[in-house]
Amino acid sequence: HYPIFKVRIFEAGKRFKIGDMGNKDKKYVEAAKGTNLFFAIYWNEEKQKREFETVPLIKVVEHQKWRTTLSKEEQKTTPMIPVNNEKGKFLFSLSPNDLVYVPTEDELINPELIDFTIISKDQAARIYKMVSSSIAQCFFISNYVAKSIQNKIEFSALNKMEKSVEDIMIKERCWKLDVDRLGNIKKIIR
Repeated sequence: HYPIFKVRIFEAGKRFKIGDMGNKDKKYVEAAKGTNLFFAIYWNEEKQKREFETVPLIKVVEHQKWRTTLSKEEQKTTPMIPVNNEKGKFLFSLSPNDLVYVPTEDELINPELIDFTIISKDQAARIYKMVSSSIAQCFFISNYVAKSIQNKIEFSALNKMEKSVEDIMIKERCWKLDVDRLGNIKKIIR
């Protein structure tokens, strides 16, 4: 038996056309299996809780192509991803590297108490970066962690967390932070 040096790897993926006109009908896009770039968060009035959904890339691309046919004013009010109204009122969507803030109980009741122009160390410790998502799960990492020191021991087997350090489910309570290139917080989406 000869030693094995190379192994072919097969990964199932789905490819789809970029467009229909001109050269675009011959160009394809393929997302790697397990690549989930958009995680939508909704508010369900009946259940009085948040609902979650991971939106596949093909649906987002189709929605964005349709969105370009709208006027500039309509584009400003239309979300970047397709919205599933059956889940409830659309709050916001998260993509990898988006920052979120996990408020305390007091901050949830009185959100006007928070001043993001001057962030305390306690508030900075409650800012997390979205890493990945799958179906209804969303994984985060603390914003001050560049890379884990001990692999698969510090946070979990995947080096990601669903719960904050205070044992709060992040996706259930988070607010999305709209940050400019310099790191200044422009807007908070609740």
